[in-house]
Amino acid sequence: MNATVLPSLTHPASAVPMPFRRVCAAYFNEVKYESVRMIRAPGFSIPFLLLPVPVYLFFGVLLAAPAVAKQASIADYLFSGFSVFAVMGPALFGVGCVLAIEREAGYLKLKRAMPAPGGAYLIAKMTMAMVFAALVMSILLIAALLAGKITLSASQLVAMTLVLTIGALPFAALGLFLGAYAPANVAPAIANVIFLPMLWLSGLFIPLPKFLEPWAVIWPAFHLNQVALGAAGLSEFRSMPPAMSAGVLIGLTVIFAGLAIRRLALKG
Repeated sequence: MNATVLPSLTHPASAVPMPFRRVCAAYFNEVKYESVRMIRAPGFSIPFLLLPVPVYLFFGVLLAAPAVAKQASIADYLFSGFSVFAVMGPALFGVGCVLAIEREAGYLKLKRAMPAPGGAYLIAKMTMAMVFAALVMSILLIAALLAGKITLSASQLVAMTLVLTIGALPFAALGLFLGAYAPANVAPAIANVIFLPMLWLSGLFIPLPKFLEPWAVIWPAFHLNQVALGAAGLSEFRSMPPAMSAGVLIGLTVIFAGLAIRRLALKG
């Protein structure tokens, strides 16, 4: 056999590591196309980008006007709560339900056969949740400033926006867990069973009854709201140190994402 052929047999092209720049480009393209794909889906982008604004303006501004007139800081508290509500939906539904559908359709097996980094698909899902969180926060912030009710400074609003954008990750991890385990036809129902009670039992909008207050800590939305309130300096509405809530969110992200990755690695 010709000696010049031996290197290609002993060192196949597939064994050559991909250059770092190409790895970064692969991750970037996966994130870009996943985000663009979801933005272009009207059934997903319209409800999760536009619906939080009228909900906030009606409940958080119009109906809350008498309470805000007595205590101006309530407007800031409500803005934080409705912002948490806004970033939860894209992360939980956009990651969980879509992953369940693509998993059952065999899309993950197709992705494994493609010459792409193994984690790019899941990282794109989680980053897409952050992209949507940043977009919906920008829209909600414009609505809040035009309504003229919030009293937070520019630095406080920037800090809250950054926290809530990153805070989409625990809900994206929960979505990964849901999408990895739940059948496609059941995933939306399970997501709603998690999402709707969490909205009202986390104390985002109204004070909870005394017997429910101790149970608010079981909901990720409660902890994200506590971190957001801490970032904005709204200490009068906090019931837990922001650092402790941040630790809970990090732990939930690691646990749910780890369980989802394990499941997908074993079963696809």
